[in-house]
Amino acid sequence: MRKLFALLLSLPQLLHAASGGFATPAEFGYSPLSQEPAQYLIPAVEREWHISGRRPLRATLCGIRGKWGNRAIVILRTPSGRNISLAAYSLSDADLQAVSDWLKKNEFIDFETHREGSNPARIHSVIPVGKEYHVNLIMTDGSRQAVRTNTTPVNPDFARRQPTSTFKVTDTTLEILHSHVGKKPSGKPELPIATTVDEAMLYAATHDVGIAVFFLNRRGSAIDIAFRHYLANKPDMVAQWAEHFVFLLAYADDNGMYPQECHDAQLVISLTHSTTGTHVTNLCNTNTELAQLRNAWLHNTNSLGYVTYLHNMRFGNPAQQKFTTKSNTGIAMPESLLRLRDNEFKLFGH
Repeated sequence: MRKLFALLLSLPQLLHAASGGFATPAEFGYSPLSQEPAQYLIPAVEREWHISGRRPLRATLCGIRGKWGNRAIVILRTPSGRNISLAAYSLSDADLQAVSDWLKKNEFIDFETHREGSNPARIHSVIPVGKEYHVNLIMTDGSRQAVRTNTTPVNPDFARRQPTSTFKVTDTTLEILHSHVGKKPSGKPELPIATTVDEAMLYAATHDVGIAVFFLNRRGSAIDIAFRHYLANKPDMVAQWAEHFVFLLAYADDNGMYPQECHDAQLVISLTHSTTGTHVTNLCNTNTELAQLRNAWLHNTNSLGYVTYLHNMRFGNPAQQKFTTKSNTGIAMPESLLRLRDNEFKLFGH
């Protein structure tokens, strides 16, 4: 009886597996996707602020804008939810000390560059990609900025003369970045997995991440097994992916065909973010016959097809690059996945 009850409970998932479609987080042992906005700052305590020319007010420090000093803008939130922006020079000495203590508590540093000056930021993650670091910065207003930097010391005079989309950081900042490379995640990281394109796009917008669509062939195929093995044995890569992407994991049905919903989802993302260019093969089409033709390569279970859509984040120097959308397509082989190399899937090589 107990086995029969367990079979009945698993029947919906078995039917879903046979029909193909997008995977659920539970299939990989992860929690359901949370749509709560990401919080990157340690919250401050509510206190009484003394502002020049105003009555004292109770509020909570939410962040600051600009380099910390007299001209910085301090953002306060009152108990009623109203945001107030004030110049730092209008605050009392006790207020200024409270802001300084909050900056230290959040481990902000001076992110120094040779050409663009310095600004306070917290290092969230550092990923080596070729001759560059892809650095996730948490800014003092609570936003997140993705930048690229040098990995070795550069000549200051040369760096100041050369406009580039890569920040040329000082040796002091470079040492801090070096110390963050290869940091292991605490606990078991979870991959954010969406079950619909709407869920993925909402998560991407509220967490400042891109969307990665993986085509994993059939459940139980060689690439599916390799992918699950990779996740189980590379928690550091799972942690890095979780900081940069939300995933749609598409599976083919027993006939080796991806359901129409998978094609439609990719089409929606492509059209919404204008990611499909003349040099990119569009893997989706609402025409059923064409979709079947594009599904023909799925019978090769030794390959993984994926498309990544980067949006809501800027990579590189914002002063030089203003795009917020980009796509990448690629193929990875399960034989190389099983070797568990750190650079698989090339998700950070854009």
